[in-house]
Amino acid sequence: MKTLNYPQAGAPMQGYATVPATSDAKEYLRLLMRHKVGLLLTLLLGLALAWLYLISTEKTYETAALVQVNKPENYFNTDGTATQTDWNAPTIKEEANILRSRKVLSPVVDAFGLRTVAEAKRIPVAGSLTQKIPFLADIADGLSFASAYAWGEADIEVTELSVPRRWEDRPLTLTALGEGAYRLSFEDDVLVEQAQVGDRVVADIPNQDPVVISLASLEARAGVEFSVTRGSLQATVTSLRNNLATETTDSKSRMITLKLQGNDPEHIADLTNAILDEYTSVKLGSQNRSSDAEFLVFQEQLPRVEADLRAAEIALSDFRRNANSFNQDTQVNFKLGQLDKLETELLEKELERDDLLKRYTVNHPTPKRLQKEIDVLNDKIREVRGGIRTAPNTQREEGILEGEVDTKRKLFIEISEKLQKLELANVGNVGEVQIIDDALPPRKPVSPSTLLAVAGGTLATLFLYTLYLTLRSALSTVISDQDSLERVSGLPVYMNIPKSAAQRRLGTPVTVDPRRMLPGADSEAATKALSSNVLALSKPEDYSIENLRGLRSMLEDVMAGANNNVLMFTSPLPSMGKSFLSLNLAVLVAQTGKKVLLIDADYQRGQLHKSLGLPAGPGLPEVVRGKSELKETVKPTNVANLYCIARGYSGGNSAEMPSDKEFGAFLDVVAPRFDIAIIDTPPVLSVSTAASLGKHAGSTIMVVKEGEVKEPQLNEALKRLTFSGVRVSGCIMNGSSAPTPRHYTYYREQLD
Repeated sequence: MKTLNYPQAGAPMQGYATVPATSDAKEYLRLLMRHKVGLLLTLLLGLALAWLYLISTEKTYETAALVQVNKPENYFNTDGTATQTDWNAPTIKEEANILRSRKVLSPVVDAFGLRTVAEAKRIPVAGSLTQKIPFLADIADGLSFASAYAWGEADIEVTELSVPRRWEDRPLTLTALGEGAYRLSFEDDVLVEQAQVGDRVVADIPNQDPVVISLASLEARAGVEFSVTRGSLQATVTSLRNNLATETTDSKSRMITLKLQGNDPEHIADLTNAILDEYTSVKLGSQNRSSDAEFLVFQEQLPRVEADLRAAEIALSDFRRNANSFNQDTQVNFKLGQLDKLETELLEKELERDDLLKRYTVNHPTPKRLQKEIDVLNDKIREVRGGIRTAPNTQREEGILEGEVDTKRKLFIEISEKLQKLELANVGNVGEVQIIDDALPPRKPVSPSTLLAVAGGTLATLFLYTLYLTLRSALSTVISDQDSLERVSGLPVYMNIPKSAAQRRLGTPVTVDPRRMLPGADSEAATKALSSNVLALSKPEDYSIENLRGLRSMLEDVMAGANNNVLMFTSPLPSMGKSFLSLNLAVLVAQTGKKVLLIDADYQRGQLHKSLGLPAGPGLPEVVRGKSELKETVKPTNVANLYCIARGYSGGNSAEMPSDKEFGAFLDVVAPRFDIAIIDTPPVLSVSTAASLGKHAGSTIMVVKEGEVKEPQLNEALKRLTFSGVRVSGCIMNGSSAPTPRHYTYYREQLD
């Protein structure tokens, strides 16, 4: 068997960091396993937070519409033919800016009354929670300090609201008074003391515009306050613009997807369609502006040309009736026809020139060219008229009147045809903008997402809790594993005793009637009563007991080089499990046939006599001070080869406690009569018993419970023992959270 080297008694402690700390994945897994209950509670907390978020967050919907922006290549001329224009197509970014411009959004804001906002005052989260759970709202309504807040349903509809410009974007407070009455105030000033739903109320403000308000409905408990705000046009348009998004596949695409988010599906769909209609109107208005101007010119000229035609026809008819002659010379008729043709051409050139002068200056080459042509036509007309003057007066005058009638008729027909073509062009023009898909009311909200809320809430809380555990573990000085215990103490750790579910079920030792342990009593009943307190007897196959068997096998090495056969168990703090280890190790050693003496040196709180069914005294203080005989104090137990000295009657009275010399003399007499003596002492940092008695023990084992002792506390306990001359052989890590190995479970099942 391998021989272990231990520090000699009285030797100074070596450095407390002989073994480096570890930080691998297994350590983190062990850390998480030790806090699995906390992780479960954190998971539940994350689910609760996700539920509260989903309850308190208003659902947001999103609707979408698809718009196509075309190049304006199909403008119509007055003769109905298509024409090409020198028009540069705008980019998608420019079209998106038009869609989001105030020129498009302002009419929509006014049409839908978006500048007026009225909502009940609610406490965040709590107000939404009570709104969804009616019985909570009934409870909250009874709270006088929260009477101004809405807990249940509270609705208001404002049909008219106007405020001074300086008050825009600043909330007015409307308080429900019950039965359709309300009070209106601004900051600390009451504007309207009492008004009824349906009334149009005007409140005069000195040196400012009055406040005008009218409600269509008000449903709320008396005392509930509403925030009523008249927003400025700029702020309202900005708010609408923030909820409006334009998207496209790439820069060359002519398709724009218009998206709008809001809380009411029907409302946002109507709002989106209204924005598209206004955008289309703006685009068509600029596109048809020139054709509309031409249409108005011809529409104004048509009645005047028609009147001139009727006057010319009447003049010709009167002349023929008075002259009573309809014979015309062929030459005169030819000249009159020529004159009519020239005048018609002259009129067309003049109309074309006037139309061009609306778009260009007189110095433009095209109007100049037309003016020269008009001058040439005027010269020809003068020449033809000069030739007609030589004809007889009757025929000449009749020819002139007929020419005027024909000219006016042709002009009237031409203008009428142009008006008809312009009307058809305006009606049939597709325009630059086409609405491919209009907006429909969405059926499912885009936020909050239940899956994201649950996943985000749980993952966030678990991450924060894990981060907290990691930081606490990194910064904490609590000894939480065997490696850290070896590193801090500088001593070997003999055993890592796991937590025992069976020991927890046994609980606090139950006092056994001592009479059941006397010779002659029912041995089976006595064994059963004793087994109810000792795990090594009630559950000998438990894994923690199996680890103690390993310690039993190591006792020869542990106590090698010791000056006596006395083994002491102590701990830095209370509740480390040293009494459990002392009792069960004593039972296990006694079961091997060795004669074992178990000494309860915890005068204040020792419970070993209860576990073994023995009286509390006489005990260690009495026998050491000579107040009791050895045979009366060293009591046999129902476990073969196991004897026990109880804590005694002293109850911790320091005046009756034995000195260390008296205890040393007592051990020199008693210990040689047994194969091993095991002493259970109180914590080192609580009382000085372990430090005074430990110097007479050949070997001492420090018991440390996982996650309960800090490094400075262990160092202080070891320092006190070292200064007192106590030989600390090693440590035991008790209450380990490491699970039972599968190989042990498998082996035990095969034995069964």
